[in-house]
Amino acid sequence: MKKRNAIIWFICFALLLLLPRVVWVIGGDRFATDATENAAVTELPKLTRENYREFAAQFEGAYNNGVPFRSQLISFNSLLDVRVFGEKEINDKVVIGDEDWLFYSAESDIDDFKGTNLFSEEELAAIADNLTTSGKWLEERGSEFVLFIAPNKETIYGEENLPSYYKGGEQTRAQQLVEYLRENTNLRVVYPEEEMKAYKDDWSLYWHYDTHWNAAGAYIGARALLAELGIEVPLPEEVTFTLDDYSGYDLARMMNLQDYYEKHMPKDINYVVTGYEPNNLQAVSIDDATALVYHSDAPDTRKLFMVRDSFAGGMAGVLASSFQDSYMAHWNGFFEQSMVEEQDPDVFVLEVVERRLDYLAAFRLSD
Repeated sequence: MKKRNAIIWFICFALLLLLPRVVWVIGGDRFATDATENAAVTELPKLTRENYREFAAQFEGAYNNGVPFRSQLISFNSLLDVRVFGEKEINDKVVIGDEDWLFYSAESDIDDFKGTNLFSEEELAAIADNLTTSGKWLEERGSEFVLFIAPNKETIYGEENLPSYYKGGEQTRAQQLVEYLRENTNLRVVYPEEEMKAYKDDWSLYWHYDTHWNAAGAYIGARALLAELGIEVPLPEEVTFTLDDYSGYDLARMMNLQDYYEKHMPKDINYVVTGYEPNNLQAVSIDDATALVYHSDAPDTRKLFMVRDSFAGGMAGVLASSFQDSYMAHWNGFFEQSMVEEQDPDVFVLEVVERRLDYLAAFRLSD
């Protein structure tokens, strides 16, 4: 009897292990979803002479990414953490804040907010040297140079909406860098932290379920940059922000809960901005991963060239409608110095979001 029971339990255990794979093989196309938690889906590697040392780790990673019902299990686990157990920190990427705000924790955002990752004097000096050298190189070619730093979502809304156990520091890394550059160089630096905080209670300036600012936040950032470049656009209270619930949902997607947030949570907050002069703006070529190219009938004939990240996408329309020609190149694997020489711009803007300030340690234009 005991032996028969043991065999039965063994068979049940084996079926429990094998059944998900069998079901997946038969009907996996009905359950398959994208890697919505931003994990890369990879094919199982083949063992070769070149990869035999790394083969085990490569195989394990690829196999784990292809586990049957992986996406559904991740979604279920995240939903339990969020709605049943009330967890605040989800999968090392997302922090659940007050009023269902989501915040990013996979990069430096939380450390930026707490002020625990300040630059050393050597790091500040190296960044200043890179930017000063780049500015001189551009000046020799007749181009103005402006550094634009987009504030992190946590910098603007962290005090009110991050969990209370996160305490903001006396100084952030961005504030430290801006202060250093203004005191030790002649560089033009735009960091619209105060401009955004002045309006943060009038409108939601960032998506609640995404790392990026929405159209309202982007308009305020673009206005600050244009002011530095001598171009005036209407104050935020002079334009019209019409509610629109579109969102990027990248933070919800990192928990594999985009579908849940879209269907069961309050709609995210975005706006359509009207009331500034578009100057017959035309999109010549739009590829967020590479370049955004525009032409307009703006009275300002200067050509704008921007090295940017994803935060510039929200500013693009307002900026491009202020210049006759604009070329905005993504720095991540696309931008090359030769592009500046080819475009020969009158204005060069280096845009980087606060959490990516380390990029400035590697950015340098020179002969």
